[in-house]
Amino acid sequence: MYIEELKEEEGEVVNMEEKFCDDTCEGPLAVSDTKRALVGAGARALFYPTLLYNVVRNKIQTDFRWWDRVDEFILLGAVPFPADVPRLKALGVAGVVTLNESYETLVSTSLYLDHGINHLVIPTRDYLFAPSDGDIDRAIEFIHSKYFSPSS
Repeated sequence: MYIEELKEEEGEVVNMEEKFCDDTCEGPLAVSDTKRALVGAGARALFYPTLLYNVVRNKIQTDFRWWDRVDEFILLGAVPFPADVPRLKALGVAGVVTLNESYETLVSTSLYLDHGINHLVIPTRDYLFAPSDGDIDRAIEFIHSKYFSPSS
């Protein structure tokens, strides 16, 4: 996250220098260990009920899609099941970026690799958390290496 320094007495921006704040930052943007643990426990408790809800919803609602094509090269969607891996391969998927915690990941890296699909795992907690800038950079490099390299 980028923060602009403000002059307190006037509330105006006086320094446009950007400061980076990630999961380790201190101050008002820092997330306490207690809050992190509570959100993690809540996310873990809600994972399977919400997964079941979304599977049922996917079967009932015709306009609910598990994945959407963002562009020619990228699909964005919910967590794949092991049975989805051959379908992903048939759709031309060459790499999968997983932004889940380990208990939410339903397909092992070895299963992806068995189908010729590269896999990048970036552990990301749901709800109040997001991948760091470094993790986003790793994901972008991974995607570019699969689709925009001279050999592809």
